[in-house]
Amino acid sequence: MADDELYRSLQRHLDRMPVPYPATESGVELRILRQLFTPEEARLALCLSAILEPATTIHRRVRGAMTREQMCEALDRMAERGSIRKAGGKKGARYGKSPLVIGIYEAQVNRLTPELERDVRAYFDEGYGAALQGVHPPQTRIVPVTKSIPVEHAIARYDDLRSFVETTPGPFAAIPCICRQGRELTGQSCRVTKEAHNCLMFGKVAAMMTEKGIARSVSKEEMLGLLEQADREGLVLEPQNTQEPMFVCCCCGCCCGVLTTAKKWPRPADFFQTDFVAQVDGERCSLCGVCATRCQMDAIVADSEPVKVAEERCIGCGLCVCWTAEGVYLSAHGSKVHGYPSVVLPRCGPAPMAKLTSAMCMPTSTSCSPQPSLASCLIHRCFVENSKRCSPPLTQPTTFAWKS
Repeated sequence: MADDELYRSLQRHLDRMPVPYPATESGVELRILRQLFTPEEARLALCLSAILEPATTIHRRVRGAMTREQMCEALDRMAERGSIRKAGGKKGARYGKSPLVIGIYEAQVNRLTPELERDVRAYFDEGYGAALQGVHPPQTRIVPVTKSIPVEHAIARYDDLRSFVETTPGPFAAIPCICRQGRELTGQSCRVTKEAHNCLMFGKVAAMMTEKGIARSVSKEEMLGLLEQADREGLVLEPQNTQEPMFVCCCCGCCCGVLTTAKKWPRPADFFQTDFVAQVDGERCSLCGVCATRCQMDAIVADSEPVKVAEERCIGCGLCVCWTAEGVYLSAHGSKVHGYPSVVLPRCGPAPMAKLTSAMCMPTSTSCSPQPSLASCLIHRCFVENSKRCSPPLTQPTTFAWKS
């Protein structure tokens, strides 16, 4: 298989993940893959599923191209560089393919190159940003900072990150933000914060990244302090959209790939899972302009009286509510993203993505029948296709993942 054809096959293989990896006219997606995978590694990556699997299962697909020991050594090298996922278990290591975001790109912390950063930014503009914004359910969620409002709905423990941290045993860790690191490499400094370690992690992921030497271990008190600092400096809190999040990104509108891409769209609020929208009380507003300065999405117009909130741009982060004069508040509106109800999802084992099941089908789908496995939803992508059922239902993950 020629290299161009090989990397195109890998692109299509990654494109079948819940977070797709689409083709572009320029071919920038192939340039990225060439920087992340050697040809031998690309062939091996074609044998990986989105679901973590043991080496024995994967080796059956290699079909004599290398011994099991050689394959495991190659997989370990790839996992160490962050191009695939690896997790330990009672029966040994398991491996799986990884999405570009959140996954491969973030794993390039401290080894990111200017060339890769420029290609990733170009890819966001040419196609990946639109594909990422179109993923349903969203893989991250916008939560208001803790001082904004009393959160009283069913997912209060999730939306109140302070309470989540206080009730989580840990361990906790913080790693450098890959987006800000990439901006620095290309000569652009963050305009919002000087703090480098504000990508926050919990539990097994925190332990794994600390063991690798990428993250620094922090105490519960330090973790709460980093959240307070994010609030004070005006960073958007984006945890993983699961009931027990493994990470929280502290994002700005000048560096974050997700936010900067969304800001280019006329209605960025349509692409975020949030339960709130900012409102202005004209009688109490003092026209101080602080709310507009803190907003990372250009959603507040403060050069007129009264101050106006463009709800199609507001993502409900609550930054405008804190550290400002009276007059701005958050209104709970029961978010719906393209008709999807607000949901916080169960996590799919140690995988860095939310579990995708028939419950997340398009609104026209009442249910998937027969009830599909996770594998069948991953392959049929019924949350994208408006299908009323997954047919034929698949029960074995290995039946779909290796087709180019």
